[in-house]
Amino acid sequence: MIDWVFLDVGNVLFNDDPQNFEGYRLLFDTLRIRHPSYSFEEMMAEREERARGGENFILHTIAQRMLPADEAKFALRNIRGLLMETYDRHNFWDERHRAVLEDLRARWRLGLIANQPTECRNSLARRGLLEYFDVVAISDELHLHKPDLALYEWAIKQAGCDPARTVMIGDRRDNDIDPANRSSMRTILLRWPDCRSKGWNPDNPLAAAFLDSCDRVPLFSAVPVGAEPDLTIALLEEAPAAIARLAGLDRPRVV
Repeated sequence: MIDWVFLDVGNVLFNDDPQNFEGYRLLFDTLRIRHPSYSFEEMMAEREERARGGENFILHTIAQRMLPADEAKFALRNIRGLLMETYDRHNFWDERHRAVLEDLRARWRLGLIANQPTECRNSLARRGLLEYFDVVAISDELHLHKPDLALYEWAIKQAGCDPARTVMIGDRRDNDIDPANRSSMRTILLRWPDCRSKGWNPDNPLAAAFLDSCDRVPLFSAVPVGAEPDLTIALLEEAPAAIARLAGLDRPRVV
């Protein structure tokens, strides 16, 4: 039996590829001032190499490698500020997924467990999405960040539910699946077939190169870390059927 369904936000509810690209683009523009011959292809090649090695926070590493410490700190702070000011623009919401939320909400209570800035809540409200969720666990609001189990425990406590009767849907084994499993939740991994299947298909050549790079090597660490999910889906539209399967609702009725 399943009572609650929790979703991640980044790359599950919202496509944050535009935001991640914008971060790399802004840093690239800054680096070109000191390194005029530096190319975006070089930047993506370094990103891929570091991701293959299991590294996270690669944007920070590149900034710190190529800029003096004070300039790197200023650039990264400025980039974050600009991205927060344009949160809606760079966190793509596919309106077609509203039908998925309607379907889920009709059968289960919904919550969010996400590593997100405080701007996320207002963005959800502006898009008419906040009303679907009875529990909203946003990391920067609670000062708890995945994969810290405390963020999951807070959400489960707020829901007042048995964690064994909940499902977590996320796109990362390390941040989503592993801590949810350790919290006794059921788990579904959303593994998109490619970046463009998430709905953002930019004409900008640099943005297209960024997506191609992420298709070759995942944006974050390419080293699988954490527990295996109970189920894996390729599109968010598959979530209702997958949850029903975990709940045993897709079993043939015995007459």
